[in-house]
Amino acid sequence: MEQVSMKLLAILILSCLVGSCTFSQRDNERNGAQTDSASHYDPKSELTQGQQSAFDALNELQISSDERNRLYSTYPNISQPFYPADTSFEISQSELRSFMDVFISRHYQNLTPEVRIQLANASVLAQNQYTVLHCKEKGSNENYAKGLPTTGTWVMPNVLGRRDVILAWSENLNSN
Repeated sequence: MEQVSMKLLAILILSCLVGSCTFSQRDNERNGAQTDSASHYDPKSELTQGQQSAFDALNELQISSDERNRLYSTYPNISQPFYPADTSFEISQSELRSFMDVFISRHYQNLTPEVRIQLANASVLAQNQYTVLHCKEKGSNENYAKGLPTTGTWVMPNVLGRRDVILAWSENLNSN
């Protein structure tokens, strides 16, 4: 009898563990976390010169904005306070470069134009393609038919398997 109870207890514990892992993965997917996007980037691999330049530029942008928390990085694939994302889209390095021009010109007036251009150029060199999770502002009625939004918050998850990059476009910052 005791042996049967132990087997039932082991089966119960195992089923709970399997269920919690499945729920956690589904919850991450529902909240916009990228669970498999790290597969083509090895976070332990050495960075190329361009990739290192991108991270250096992003680090500089993180500490140089006119207001705090305009652009910042977190550990890759963590749940962000503004999730779930309202939509996601893929953009190329050159498309991101155009958006970084707009973002930096809006939020980095304390930098010279030359430095802004240099940081915008370097900041996009990490990858050729980026996934962007767009989180609207509360109460926003964003119309994607006009093109990609430069409002709300953009999360570029799992950049090179090393970090999430967050851009807070909105004029009214939340406590990000």
